[in-house]
Amino acid sequence: MPELVFPDKKYLPEVLAAIKEYQEEKSEFMIRAVEKMIAAAKDGFEQYFTEVKNQSLGIGLPQNHVAHTVFWLIEDEKYVGTFDLRHSLTLDLEKRGGHIAYQIRPSTQGKGFAFKGLKLCLEKAFSQGIEKALITCDERNISSYAVMHKAMLENGGNELSKEEGGQRRVWIYTKRRYGKIRPLAVAVIKKQDRLLVIPGYDEIKKEKFYRLPGGGIEFGETSFQALQREIKEEIGAEAVILKQLGIAENIFTFNGQQGHEIVIAYEATLPEEYMKKDKIPRIEKEFSECFYEFVKITPDMRVYPQIAENSGVF
Repeated sequence: MPELVFPDKKYLPEVLAAIKEYQEEKSEFMIRAVEKMIAAAKDGFEQYFTEVKNQSLGIGLPQNHVAHTVFWLIEDEKYVGTFDLRHSLTLDLEKRGGHIAYQIRPSTQGKGFAFKGLKLCLEKAFSQGIEKALITCDERNISSYAVMHKAMLENGGNELSKEEGGQRRVWIYTKRRYGKIRPLAVAVIKKQDRLLVIPGYDEIKKEKFYRLPGGGIEFGETSFQALQREIKEEIGAEAVILKQLGIAENIFTFNGQQGHEIVIAYEATLPEEYMKKDKIPRIEKEFSECFYEFVKITPDMRVYPQIAENSGVF
């Protein structure tokens, strides 16, 4: 089984052999941690091990750099790749770089090590107190994107709109989000025969669906307050909540991950300027290309949370 270890001199023969492979491959997507390994090989790694230790402790960092830990991915005592875990983000890292960067030894590519190593690195991030990690890659780096997208589907998370310069950016939970019942407050907002929903897509089921506006209820707030806050955060509007319609329970699977929700539904409306629109954009930065829409719902369309007709909601 592969494992992530702190750089150790006992792996140097394998690392030196891998450096030759990196140099021959001449990848345009080489990460900085591997570039530093290549540079360190020229002086026999004299300062390398001291530097990586200090960097992980935040000692002697260049200006605008963050503490980060370099790990080597090892299987059967052989070096497989390098993973670099940044402990925090700067504004620049939010656009390019993220929390985790990785590079797999050319001779071991295509064997699933990138995904296995990324999952291990997410565990390391969780132990650092990072609950959600940002991973980025050049849009041309198809294999790297496939790895981080797969990890997102397995652990949960969301993909951001592409940053200028073609950077794909994916947020991934560092620990699988299982075993928790989530209380939700949602709004049923109708305009004539149309319902306000936001479209979604399940990558595993290959299923398009629609979801009602609203979100999770925070500790210490009522469902009424939560719904008002969520709509304000999502679309910038002050919702007028008319009445509570009912409570329903929703057990589902999304992108291969099971979820369990207790849903409190309210009939609501929005200010006239919003009700006149067919589409209402979400204003949160990470959902800048998403829109709520007034849609005529037909029997073949899936609307979540699933609320039974006899629940008193509809």
